[in-house]
Amino acid sequence: MSIDALDWPALLARLAREARSDRGRAACLGLTLAETAAEARAAMAEVGEIGQLARSGRPLPSLAFAEVDEMLTAAEKALLLGADELRPIAALCDVAQAVADFFTAGSGEGKAAAAVAPLVAARAARLDPCRALAAEIRRTFDAAGEVRDDVSPELGRLRRERELLSARVRSSIEELMRSEEFAGALQDQFVTVRQDRFVLPLKASAKSLGLGIVHDTSRTGETVFVEPTAVVGLNNRLKLAELDIGREIRRILEQLTARVAEAAPALREDVEILSALDVINAKARLGVAYDGQPVAITDTPQITLREARHPLLVLRQIEEGFSVVANDVSLAVDGARVLIVSGPNAGGKTVLLKTVGLAALLARAGMLVPAAPGGRVGFFDAILADIGDSQSVMGDLSTFSSHLKNIAEILRIAAPEPKSVRSLVLLDEVMAGTNPEQGAALARATVERLADLHGVAVVTTHYDSLKGLAEADSRFRNAGMEYDVERLRPTFRLKDGAPGRSYALDIASRMGLPLALLDRARELAGASSIGLEEVIANLEAREAALDRETARLSSAREALADSEADQRTATEALIRRERELARFSRAAIEESVREAREALRAIVRSAQQAGSSRAAEDARVVLTETAAAVLSKLPVDEPVVTSAAAGINLVAGARVFVPSLGADGVIVKTADAKGRVKVTVGVMTIEADAASLETPRAASTARHPPSRTLASPGRARAIDKTARPAPQAAGPEAGGLDMAFPNAGNTLDLRGHRVDEGLAKMEAFLDRAALEGVSPVFVIHGHGTGALRAAVREQLARSVYVRRSQPGGKGQGGDGVTVIEL
Repeated sequence: MSIDALDWPALLARLAREARSDRGRAACLGLTLAETAAEARAAMAEVGEIGQLARSGRPLPSLAFAEVDEMLTAAEKALLLGADELRPIAALCDVAQAVADFFTAGSGEGKAAAAVAPLVAARAARLDPCRALAAEIRRTFDAAGEVRDDVSPELGRLRRERELLSARVRSSIEELMRSEEFAGALQDQFVTVRQDRFVLPLKASAKSLGLGIVHDTSRTGETVFVEPTAVVGLNNRLKLAELDIGREIRRILEQLTARVAEAAPALREDVEILSALDVINAKARLGVAYDGQPVAITDTPQITLREARHPLLVLRQIEEGFSVVANDVSLAVDGARVLIVSGPNAGGKTVLLKTVGLAALLARAGMLVPAAPGGRVGFFDAILADIGDSQSVMGDLSTFSSHLKNIAEILRIAAPEPKSVRSLVLLDEVMAGTNPEQGAALARATVERLADLHGVAVVTTHYDSLKGLAEADSRFRNAGMEYDVERLRPTFRLKDGAPGRSYALDIASRMGLPLALLDRARELAGASSIGLEEVIANLEAREAALDRETARLSSAREALADSEADQRTATEALIRRERELARFSRAAIEESVREAREALRAIVRSAQQAGSSRAAEDARVVLTETAAAVLSKLPVDEPVVTSAAAGINLVAGARVFVPSLGADGVIVKTADAKGRVKVTVGVMTIEADAASLETPRAASTARHPPSRTLASPGRARAIDKTARPAPQAAGPEAGGLDMAFPNAGNTLDLRGHRVDEGLAKMEAFLDRAALEGVSPVFVIHGHGTGALRAAVREQLARSVYVRRSQPGGKGQGGDGVTVIEL
């Protein structure tokens, strides 16, 4: 009945491996579960924050601090601490400082970490790193653990004095060693130290010669170590210097020890905070390792998990490379409080029970759950399991008896009177191991009792009577473990909503048992048992067909979504193209307006210079034609009026035939409220009834719109003040190509290009000009050898864009240019 059956101790041992301190490892091994749902949610939130930092590549700094409680207690008792005791305290301060800096670094990293993990940052903010104490400890000792000379001036002075005395003693004793007095008594030629005093190694026979004080003998007794009388005074002074140094070092260490005693409460608080952070960090590290996610912890008993997995199996999968099957588990969501899981032996039922139990334990411990995001797990006051074989020879218990004992204890805990307990009960092969009929009856009574409790339960069974409960009682729901009959192996996949088959007869058939034996087995099993198996098999077949149809429908939906995406892409491209054309159109309009203004200024100047009525009339004609050309380029907001007789769009710039004058003209103003339009015919501008106008008589004009190219200002200035132009229709047929002049927007320069390269550029230029409605256009090919010119004109003769073309005239570039009307 213990949670040990759910692999909880093994999981805690794995958790302890992720801790970095001795205290953290001990806390992980003895991890306590939260007492309330709020406490569990708070723990889960902190672990989730560290997990998010770890997944983003920003793990916490090392939490490998030493256990210093004994040192702190000794310091509080004024027991002297040395380098070996003080250095771990400084290391503890360094760890606390690193963690505090992790959430407060001025570079922006600290603010980012605090934004991701505000709860953990608030916990770390309570740390007191005692940085001054740590700095003093580090400053006091060198790498060998000795107190540095520069810690105090007195210590430095004493050590320098000791060095001088030591040198004098050594020099004196070496001089004695070379003297005749000691020459015959020396055992060896070296100076050594015994009991902190310089001595010479003399032969044992010389100890009675009175050469000095004997301090030691060799192990064989053949050598005595004698302090010569001449250096006794110097050795005494050296000894006093050593004592003074020791007293100064003790004073320094006493000061440090006193400071540690003062900081002990803060340091103990740091240890508690760092230990808690070490446990939180270990939970997060392990959770990320088995791909766990935070779950919502509810006050009501329920479990809703997608793609749930056993955490230890996931870790083994990573280490050993096998696959783990994830399953969806749902309890107490639709009113069903007991999940009846059936299926073949070794099909994964027990693993499923442990997965559900561990999910509940992980949630209560504030740890990540190996499942898809969005899971919900209730806070269970009691997680009770009866899993495995608990047979005990010493306790005189059979397997069945041990299960009965466990179930009795489970019911006692889960249904105390009168208090209600939120419980999760997990029973593996409930009431197995006894008479099948009586076992089935006991099993049904047990699960019905569980359904009455304030909790949820998962029960595995082979009893057909339990499989049928879900059909009549909404408190129960069936689920079955799949089995691959073709390959004779389980799939470990849970199918919710339908019971699982035992597959005993199918497996027996595949294993080669005689057919007669199998027929007899079916006969003995009874029609009801075989019938249920057949019903389940039919349900499985129908569900498999439904799954295939669902997959096909999903593929169709994906294809439709892709098609819709393509349509959206095409629409967006069309919109972008329309915007580009709008920009090009605007640029063309602005260029036309600019050219028109220049032309008008030139016309006015010419008329003013001429000063005669005839010149003024000539200027008026040119002005009328220029205005009509400009108006034909600009968009109009007036409604389009058509001639009822001819079906012509009577917009400004359109060419029409005026029957009353028997000539073609150009509309300069669209119809007013009475349906009257203004038309320029030759030098005259008249009003005409829109309904009376007809298509222009010139066939070429009727097929093509008027040219968009204005007469240049230079052309307008060239009006002869005495010559009066003969009446003629305006447009390209009346010399429009001769009146056009090149500019940056309507000219392509091919000089210097090879023939094939030039023709490709010209084709692209014509594409763009046709799209933008620019005509006429100019192609500059130059004279050269004449090859490029011939190729250009031959290509233009075949082009579907070109209405007509001609060599450039005076002021247009001559034969080195070709003028093209589209």
